[in-house]
Amino acid sequence: MRAVAAMGRRIEEPGRRAFAIGVAAVLPLIVWWIGWFPGFLSGDSIDQLGQIDRGDYSNQHPAFHTLTMWLVMRVWDHPGMVTLAQVLAMAGLLALVAMRLARLGVPPWLAGGSAVAVAALPAVGITTIAVWKDVAYTLALLWVFAELLGIAVDRDRWGSTAVAARLGSGLALVWLFRHNGFITVVIFGAASVFMARRHRKAVLTMIGTLVGVVTVVNLVLYPLVGVDTESIQPAGVFVPDVAASLIHHPGRFSGDELAYLETIAPLSVWREQYDCHDSTPLVFDSRFRRDRIAADGARFRSLVISTYLRDPLTVVGHRWCTASYLFVPPQPTDAYFHRPPFDIPPNTLGIARDPISDRVYAATLRVFDWVAPAERLWLTWRPALAVWAAAVTFGLLAWRRRLKPFIPVVVFIGAQIVNVVLTGPSQEFRFGFGIYLMCLLSVPLAWLALVEGQGHSHAGSDEP
Repeated sequence: MRAVAAMGRRIEEPGRRAFAIGVAAVLPLIVWWIGWFPGFLSGDSIDQLGQIDRGDYSNQHPAFHTLTMWLVMRVWDHPGMVTLAQVLAMAGLLALVAMRLARLGVPPWLAGGSAVAVAALPAVGITTIAVWKDVAYTLALLWVFAELLGIAVDRDRWGSTAVAARLGSGLALVWLFRHNGFITVVIFGAASVFMARRHRKAVLTMIGTLVGVVTVVNLVLYPLVGVDTESIQPAGVFVPDVAASLIHHPGRFSGDELAYLETIAPLSVWREQYDCHDSTPLVFDSRFRRDRIAADGARFRSLVISTYLRDPLTVVGHRWCTASYLFVPPQPTDAYFHRPPFDIPPNTLGIARDPISDRVYAATLRVFDWVAPAERLWLTWRPALAVWAAAVTFGLLAWRRRLKPFIPVVVFIGAQIVNVVLTGPSQEFRFGFGIYLMCLLSVPLAWLALVEGQGHSHAGSDEP
């Protein structure tokens, strides 16, 4: 027993050192918060803050995220509280990942230093202080990622009901913070039933926690608060698929279908405004009637399904073009890559940029401007390099026969990539933010494959 306890202490110590170093990730993040207070806001952000101000909630943007913002703002009724909470949560999760990496055998200086280095990347700092559901969603992804690293430390943790409950809670947040989050959860959940098939009790605990949280939110919380759950519009996701087929194979549409499309927008608009990299020019064209889609969602969904069935190759080609920023590093010269907006939209809520320090704002503005040019986007914003770095890392682990503990991590990252490929309407960093972070934070695992004698440790089941 003493020998086991001593081994546990030897494993815990690197984790504590890495965590202590990783906590410093808060520093570069808080600098952005000070300089760009209250943060980056879009029209969607203003809409959600308006719902909070009025107490009138819809599910057009995930109502769970809007209600989470409301809860955070009970501490301080200001959107700056939301971005501060995101900064603190991001720093805490990066430190937790660093701790898990160290317990796997990565040196504490590398594990903790990697967390700080990731936080110091301008794309991470800028996006972390955006008032977007995508940031909360990414934090949920990062929590699940950290839990899976904990399972890699000791695969017997699959059998821990406490770990399973935490994993189920994290997956529930992934489901609730974005309308498409359920895709990642379903893919990973199905795979985890197989991966943890020897631990049925834990699997049932994970699924039960997931289903329980999602059910309570949808069937108890939403009715209690009076959330309008009928307000989701699929236009931004599926319209470009239909447009791509219309442009390449117009003869495959019936007369009735063409007439229906004409009621949404003139066919010339469908053809001229379609861009496989970006749905914005089409969907937000002044002549495009999104309200027509919302008025008869079933008819539009039927058209989408028909398009998928009769023209799958065109849809696949469109989806590849839209999601190529995850796999192709160079930025196309004819494409716009979306990032957090510079200006806060005009609003009636009195929200304006008010830096806490003008000097910090000036310094970070120079960084903001340096990372923005199109010729630098391949390095400063596009996630492809991070994805390829993670692929090489996991390839090295497979080559050294050390990949098995990390298969759940690979499956989870893969599930999120599939989700973005299937549902991403345009090339936007926020959609790939979680993939970007999880891939970068996987790279230190290459140490286990490259350095002789390194391997994954086995922590006790009492690991936090």
